[in-house]
Amino acid sequence: MLSDKNNYLGKSGDGSFQFNEVGINFSKELTENLRLGIQFFSRDLGEIGNNEVEIDWAYGDYHWKDWFGFRVGILRQAHGFYNELRDLDMLRTSVLLPQSVYAESGRDLVGRDFISRIQGASIYGEIPMKAAGSLSYMLMIGGKNIGNDSAVAKWTQAAGTWTVSDIDSGTFYNGKLQWNTPLNGLRFGFTASKSTDIRLNLMTKAQTAMVNDISEYYSYVLSAEYSWKDLVISAEYMKHKKDSEIIGMAAPPHPVCPEAYYVSVSYRFTDWFEMGAYYSEFYYNEDDKNGENFKLIRMPDYLAWQKDFALSTRFDINKSLTFKLEGHVIDGATQLLRQENPDGFEKSWYLFAAKISFNF
Repeated sequence: MLSDKNNYLGKSGDGSFQFNEVGINFSKELTENLRLGIQFFSRDLGEIGNNEVEIDWAYGDYHWKDWFGFRVGILRQAHGFYNELRDLDMLRTSVLLPQSVYAESGRDLVGRDFISRIQGASIYGEIPMKAAGSLSYMLMIGGKNIGNDSAVAKWTQAAGTWTVSDIDSGTFYNGKLQWNTPLNGLRFGFTASKSTDIRLNLMTKAQTAMVNDISEYYSYVLSAEYSWKDLVISAEYMKHKKDSEIIGMAAPPHPVCPEAYYVSVSYRFTDWFEMGAYYSEFYYNEDDKNGENFKLIRMPDYLAWQKDFALSTRFDINKSLTFKLEGHVIDGATQLLRQENPDGFEKSWYLFAAKISFNF
């Protein structure tokens, strides 16, 4: 990964090979209705992951009827159409999913390590609706295990005021509705997540313990996708809100309302070549898209947004090996970590990524 100015997901300004992921999964059907599965996963994205092996998902799945089943264990969280499949690089054209909705290192609880998995239980199914197609659903409840080296912690520590000693996500709720329309290839979706009490235990430089209490958190994504032969067109819109308060400080509660969307298109020209493009926008606060609040505290207005146009090419060398090249033209810097950019940010910048994937 290489960028011309700002560092993104590591020291990309100098060119970085700290951009890899490895996953392997095993599954076993014990009966016609009962299946067990587990996936081990490792990734390295700059200071995130560092190739530590973790259990990505592990659950028991009892599929009673097409309209009802349940799972228990470490479950993939529903967030848009593609979050549950984001580890399967062979299924998409791009190197990076649109970062406005699927941020690898996103601020304010929208990054990958906060929307990846839930430890709990879920029910799911698909309900036929005759001429209207079918409706798929999923409801999940559980908790999260978020480490002190996660992107959530790094964003909280970005100002250098404190460090994160522990994160408690409380009870987490997640749901999905997907309408599979009678028009072949067209589907619409809605996913949502909510937690009522997220607490980040902090330690200041003076060794004073404090708590960042997030009394309300929710996010939702509206999705649409149409595929016809070798063409795929998709668009998604994300809304997110959190009410945050540092207990023990005189400052009032701080609500944050990010907003994001993207549109994308891809087309397979031959059995070995595919091309795609997307345009995405992410705003730190839906009510401050021009960055006026940042200018009031003498910071650049472009910290309020990040707009990204990406062009991707994919080459299928064989059934197992894929090579991708991708370029980004980016305006804004709201999704960049301060720790990776100690000299400040630039408004306009470019990002280039190359990736080889092996699937077996």
